[in-house]
Amino acid sequence: MKDSMDDSSTIEETEVNSEFEEVLEAFNEMQDGAQRLVVLNKKLKSNLKLHITKLASTQSELDKLKKENEKVVTRYKSTSCVCTSTSLNMDDYKSLQTEFENFKKDHYAERMKLQTEISYLKSILQ
Repeated sequence: MKDSMDDSSTIEETEVNSEFEEVLEAFNEMQDGAQRLVVLNKKLKSNLKLHITKLASTQSELDKLKKENEKVVTRYKSTSCVCTSTSLNMDDYKSLQTEFENFKKDHYAERMKLQTEISYLKSILQ
């Protein structure tokens, strides 16, 4: 009977040891995971500090640009003409642009002739 008891206690010890090893292995895996999380957390905190610094710098630059824009708008408003008869609308602009292009085409030949004459005269004088 004693042998039977020894066998059952050995089986129980084996089961306890097996369960303990499973728990120990799970604990070690959790500890490894926790260590990886600590490293990742440090990296993320470092990145966060970097982004906060960049954000502060960007905000400062934005504030400067806003002030500069306000100055430009103020200057523009103080110098702009109130009367609409002298201001150009888009149709006027396009019309003037077309006239200018036509003028350039019409006088291209004359310009080329004059440039040739200038080149000829320079060559004679040298």
